[in-house]
Amino acid sequence: MKKELPEKYYLAHFKELITFIDTQCRHLLEQKHVDFINKVNRLTEQGQCMLARIYSRKPLLVAITTLNYNEIDSPALALEELKTAQLISHPNYTDYQHVLAHLTKPVLLALLAPFDIQPSIKKSVTKAQLVAQTCDFFATKPEHLTCLYNQFVINNRFAVYEYFEFLYIGRLSTGDINHQNSFVLRDLGLRTTRENHTVSLARFDTREEAQSNYALNRYRMAFKSAQSDDEYQALAIELINQPAEGTLAVNLKNKLLLRLHQQLKKYNIELCFTLLNACENSAEATELQIREQYRQGNKEWVKIQLETIIEDPLTDDLLYFADDFLMRKFNKQTRSRLSAMLADTQCVIEIDEVYRNDVEQGVTEQYTQQGLTVFYTENTLWQSLFGLVFWRELYIDTPTPPCNEFDMFPQSLRTDCFYHTQHQQIEALLANWQTPDDLLKHVCKSAARYFEQANGLFRWHSELLRPLEVLILNSSLAALKSHLKNMTMRFMQLKDGYPDLMVLNGNKLHFEEVKAPGDKLRRNQLTTIDCLKNNGFNVHIAAVKWVNDPNRIYSVVDIETTGSLKGGNRITEIGIVKMQHGKVIDTWSTLINPQMRIPKFIVSLTGINDAMVATAPRFTEIAETLLNKLKGTIFVAHNVNFDYGFIRKECEMAGIHFKMPKLCTVVESRKAFPGLKSYSLGNLSAHFDLNLTSHHRALADASATAELLLLIKNLTKSIT
Repeated sequence: MKKELPEKYYLAHFKELITFIDTQCRHLLEQKHVDFINKVNRLTEQGQCMLARIYSRKPLLVAITTLNYNEIDSPALALEELKTAQLISHPNYTDYQHVLAHLTKPVLLALLAPFDIQPSIKKSVTKAQLVAQTCDFFATKPEHLTCLYNQFVINNRFAVYEYFEFLYIGRLSTGDINHQNSFVLRDLGLRTTRENHTVSLARFDTREEAQSNYALNRYRMAFKSAQSDDEYQALAIELINQPAEGTLAVNLKNKLLLRLHQQLKKYNIELCFTLLNACENSAEATELQIREQYRQGNKEWVKIQLETIIEDPLTDDLLYFADDFLMRKFNKQTRSRLSAMLADTQCVIEIDEVYRNDVEQGVTEQYTQQGLTVFYTENTLWQSLFGLVFWRELYIDTPTPPCNEFDMFPQSLRTDCFYHTQHQQIEALLANWQTPDDLLKHVCKSAARYFEQANGLFRWHSELLRPLEVLILNSSLAALKSHLKNMTMRFMQLKDGYPDLMVLNGNKLHFEEVKAPGDKLRRNQLTTIDCLKNNGFNVHIAAVKWVNDPNRIYSVVDIETTGSLKGGNRITEIGIVKMQHGKVIDTWSTLINPQMRIPKFIVSLTGINDAMVATAPRFTEIAETLLNKLKGTIFVAHNVNFDYGFIRKECEMAGIHFKMPKLCTVVESRKAFPGLKSYSLGNLSAHFDLNLTSHHRALADASATAELLLLIKNLTKSIT
């Protein structure tokens, strides 16, 4: 149930933020910030309520008529108090464009009505056009707008208060106010926060660091709103000269410089080189500069830079680039390391093309049929292992604790200083495990102790420990320790790019990166795969070859329900017709007790009523039978997402993961029989004389859909 917010919750959030700034961030403030806090503290509660309400608004101007709230007895007196304290003011003639932009079309037209404007303004004009015309007209007649100014107050939150919000949250954003939105969602129970949070801490050590990060966040917002090359160019020139204090600021400045480079590379190549040179310790900027200098013909300079990188690489990713670029451009190698690794893959797997939209599932099902145990792991496996192994070092016994209850991602990882600042703790922990069982016990203990506590590394779920147990008990402890240590030293490089699957054959474990035809191996994958291999893990790259499996089994499914997928409706009947080689090999159907009343219009449509399902099994009681029927087949239905979606939802409610390849006979019918007026099952059955004896009963509809599927397949065969 959604919580009720107290009447003065805006004021409560406002005070929470001001108290945090006043107690924890004094060292980050200028005199104007201190003066603001003193003024706020001298206000009455009514004045503070009004200021909090104004600062909760997004526009620059706030209409006074909209400032009526239950917690404010006299809005006029509260506004007067704020004006006396010089915390708010009315707009003046310099703000006339903002004032006019704030008005509605009817009000703008009424303003213009007394004047003889030629040509006359049509009522069909857009709001933007009308505002532009009104601004042009009143540019030389500002005195006519004087009466409007006292109807608004300027929302000057950006002058001081925005900086306070930034100190708390750590970034600026468009839309809802940063801290206010976070607090409201927390109070409503809609946003997860860290448990056991007690005191919020300043996230910056010095004023220079805080103001540098704040200024760069303002540039980030300016970049988002820029629309022309001239605006991007002006922003680039300013940004180059903006100091960046601390790792976070350097990373943000580099990111903005690179985005501006991308935006301006066809507009001003000289400025783009300056942008790249302004980046600090950026592997991406170095690579871009080398590529661009090579295109410009500066090959000797490029060769020297590549050799320098190979001698002392900034990152493994940049090393792979330099090594590869040097081989291909200067040593005349025809293939990149990435394409060579993919071409020299250890295995080629033939997979039924029905898995084109989910190639990993196709490989998983084939291996499962061969008796192997397969987990779809990708990045989640290592991120969850890392989080559970080092939870205490990341979130509790750390010199860089989370700043407040909303901070989920550890600061020491964001700045890649985890090992540097806590190497003694890390080394002691790694040395403490003598067997894989020791590591597994440590992981299980962490999971039990911190279960469902919010974190920025992984999501908790009931099966989280199963793949971790398989990994730990079937891997070399030395390999596990080595890779975990590497992750502590350069987490941001090794947080992703992991192989798709973990495969267990007996007690032999390997990882597998699955690549469908046309897929490329990304360089971050090369970095991670090489790291895994160097640490002693077995990694394959599986190149998939699509085939048309003649032995496919289709499960043609139809369900009846109490209503649409949205709105908490349930299944009342399931019918399945299984087909192979064009013949029906099995049929199955059952009524299901939906545990809710069946609406009258559904009863009239399907003929299934409450009495019929009263003694029928619940979905959970037939789930295992259903899944066994569907196992190893293709899920087919007319408008497949409806039937598939309902069954997946029911399975989720029963704690069962449901996923299988699917095929839609509506989509296939449109391809096979173009030009028909309707592709509903009823109309297609009439058109093709399908045997639909009892429409809107599950098995009857499934049987008709099976006949339709056979028509489609026979047509496809005759064409090919």
